[in-house]
Amino acid sequence: MGLLADVDQRVRLCADVLSHVRAHRQLSSRATEAGGQLFGTITAELIDVTTVTGPYKGDERARCRYRSNPAAAQRAIQEQSQAGLLYLGEWHTHAEDLPGASGLDDDAMQLLLARSQLNSNALLMLIVGRVDTAASLALFMVAPERVYQWNLGS
Repeated sequence: MGLLADVDQRVRLCADVLSHVRAHRQLSSRATEAGGQLFGTITAELIDVTTVTGPYKGDERARCRYRSNPAAAQRAIQEQSQAGLLYLGEWHTHAEDLPGASGLDDDAMQLLLARSQLNSNALLMLIVGRVDTAASLALFMVAPERVYQWNLGS
């Protein structure tokens, strides 16, 4: 469960979501970044991340860079929408134990936020580090011209 200072709403990353993203950690010196999209539901009390997709064939992947295949990501968004889930944001890995958002991450999310038709005024960005602990997960809420970091519990 995640908390954000001065916000009553909580965030939950379901076990299947955590298993999926952790399976793509960059554990070897040659591993490239992986990523995809986050889906779920939103209430006044809870952002519930229940489904994750990606990586996809055709993604741009390097040691320190990731970009989803746009056509595959859009297909996933449409499929999950038809299943009743909202597009909540993006996830990707970093080749570090305790990840943080880079300037490229911030810029990419602001651009995505500006270009997307959303059911909320913010997107989530989950960055997955190499260690298999809650400390190796960095979750951000990206709003227009502002980024907030969630405090994730174990």
